[in-house]
Amino acid sequence: MARNFLFLLFFISYLFICNAQDEEKYSVSKMKLDSLCSHFKKLTTIDFDVTQKSGCDFIITQLLNETETLSEDTLYFQWYVFNEENTVFFEFNEENPDIFIGEPGNYHIELVITNIYGCTDTLTKYNVISIDKMPQINFTFTPENALFAEYFGEVIFTNLTDMELLNDSTVVWYWEMGDEVINMKDRSPVHLFSAWGDYHTTFHLKTKNGCNVALTKTVTIEDELFFPDIVKNNSKIYPPIFAVINLNTNIPKDDTDEFRNNHLFVYDETGRQVYEQKNYDSFIKNNSVVRGVHALGTEDLATGNYFYSFYYKGKSKIVHYSGTFAIKK
Repeated sequence: MARNFLFLLFFISYLFICNAQDEEKYSVSKMKLDSLCSHFKKLTTIDFDVTQKSGCDFIITQLLNETETLSEDTLYFQWYVFNEENTVFFEFNEENPDIFIGEPGNYHIELVITNIYGCTDTLTKYNVISIDKMPQINFTFTPENALFAEYFGEVIFTNLTDMELLNDSTVVWYWEMGDEVINMKDRSPVHLFSAWGDYHTTFHLKTKNGCNVALTKTVTIEDELFFPDIVKNNSKIYPPIFAVINLNTNIPKDDTDEFRNNHLFVYDETGRQVYEQKNYDSFIKNNSVVRGVHALGTEDLATGNYFYSFYYKGKSKIVHYSGTFAIKK
């Protein structure tokens, strides 16, 4: 009985000693870790910057300033991007992540750096990203298709963009009229185009944070067609080819309405057809002769008088012209 009591006393003493040793080891380890982590934070001063590409597209660039961590230290990076409601939008573990945020609002960023021993350092920056709502722009214009003789090239534009946006002094907007004219003054300009043609008019708008939007619409100005009465070689007055004045040969691709299609027929004095061409493309604009792929000239016909028939489907109206011209060499 005494022997059993002595054995139990010895066993309990052994447990106390082991537990004391474990607590001592844990205390020593904790002291070493606390010391190491304190050393880690002293040697690591973390910072990061946000580089803005535009008001709707951002790059986060992480910078470690004055970092003198030991060469054997391995650092782990953890990024959190969250909004004003503390909802985490993104998490990254790259050292220098790039992100895209398309939803408007204010965003905060937190960076956590950890080494292989579990020591951490954290930096949080608030409201470092501010994203504009992508602006909505629109405009109309009248007339959409016009004969030059009716409106003399005048087109009235109506800006349908939010007036509050246009009144914001930090917002930049301007018009590219399509004829090398830039308008930065009129919100709804009245513009005078000097000649027939297709004018790609663009309204540009840029917010203070760099959101760029642009809208392009095509204004079409057409003019009456005129035809040569004489085609002659070596003349400053008459062109050497059958060139149609004001003929727009820009036929839209995949246009089911077949705008700008034309068909030319030429007959001699006996009524015999001597030429036919669909979508004839030689014309005169601003007193300049443009020789197209198809060009009926003095070398193609004998000297004499001819009759022509010309069908043209314009955007404003369909016309059918006929008349006579002479070939002189």
